[in-house]
Amino acid sequence: MKKKTVWFLAAACTLALMGGCGDKGGNAQTEDTKGDAAEESQAEEDADGEEKGSSAQAQAIEYDASDYVELGDYKNLKITLGAYEVTDDDVKSNIESMLYNYPDYEDLDKDTVEDGDTVNIDYEGIKDGVAFDGGTAQGAYLEIGSGSFIPGFEEGLVGKKVGEKVKLDLTFPDTYGNKELAGQAVVFNVTINKIVQKIEMTYDKITDEYITKNFAAQGYNNMEELEAGIRTQLEASNESTKATDIQDAIFDKLAEVCTIKGLPDGLLESKVTEYIEQYKSGLKANYGMEMEEYLESIGSTEEEFNQQAEEFMKESLNNQLILEAIAKKEKIDVDEEGYATYKEGIVSDYGYESEDALIEQYGEDYVKNAYLTTKTLEMLTESADITYDKNANKDAEAESAAGEKQAAGDADGEGEETEGAAGDDSVEE
Repeated sequence: MKKKTVWFLAAACTLALMGGCGDKGGNAQTEDTKGDAAEESQAEEDADGEEKGSSAQAQAIEYDASDYVELGDYKNLKITLGAYEVTDDDVKSNIESMLYNYPDYEDLDKDTVEDGDTVNIDYEGIKDGVAFDGGTAQGAYLEIGSGSFIPGFEEGLVGKKVGEKVKLDLTFPDTYGNKELAGQAVVFNVTINKIVQKIEMTYDKITDEYITKNFAAQGYNNMEELEAGIRTQLEASNESTKATDIQDAIFDKLAEVCTIKGLPDGLLESKVTEYIEQYKSGLKANYGMEMEEYLESIGSTEEEFNQQAEEFMKESLNNQLILEAIAKKEKIDVDEEGYATYKEGIVSDYGYESEDALIEQYGEDYVKNAYLTTKTLEMLTESADITYDKNANKDAEAESAAGEKQAAGDADGEGEETEGAAGDDSVEE
């Protein structure tokens, strides 16, 4: 069995862990992987094995998917997708977007720090006489006045001399992300190494020395290695994107050719309730947040969240029923060799300690059903008539590229302002 859809289990777990359901004939179960809510819930569940394990044992609602689905011509689905090859321009563009995070620096003769200067510093953060995690760095670059470090840190360096050791008595803001440091008094011992001029790097200025300095840890020491590495990353990303796009297109086509006559009594309500409870558990376990606090932070309401959960769940269950009905009609079953390979892939790809840990967390029935779902999707993919046309989705690709560029810009900004022990938005890489 090909491993290309092994990843489907992780997405499917989003819903199945909140109460496995299946038809009386033991047909495949699945949930649609589309939607940010699924990805967010999966991420939260992954960090909360206890919750996942308990939800996997939820009471099943038995039904026969064939009673609720009128199958159409689900074979030979005609699908048109864009091209997924990686061009030289793609490689160049990706490298250019990386450079923002890796500026070069030129030493200056200046010896007194002023607002707006960029300094190279060593620092150590001390709390209750002990250096705290993440509060120490050597050779860090900081733009004075950028607001990258906690209040008082940058201001405390203004007027100081190169080579001077500075002691800063500061207090972390009450709103600081690390709750162990929020509102706490600390001392930073800072050494000012030098004052430098920040130079934005461009593609045509890249040297092997610059690559070694910034990317040696990633295995790149010259332009050839950097471009080859980025190309490999983009190709892998495109393959993953293609697999997702194919599945999304299959679900869209199935919705066109198949008819859902209804949902089993109580199934939607049960799934929505379990979904919301899992979401709450994930927030509590991972972030120490209550649902009310979370909704307030994203500017949403409980009513809006519940409505989105119901819409997502309804679409997911529709897809689930269709795949279950197809699996039953095609007599897709669990073959011992393929199932063993499937479990090995899940354990390897998603970091489970063992197959026993996987089964304990999800239950044997669910893992088998997820495997059947994967086989069903593979069958549909292999029978589909897929055309790849680089002009098919130019608008979508342009929009996606714009979004990625914006995201890269945001990420680049975060690269220089990532939360760290030295500040709400530390400049540490």
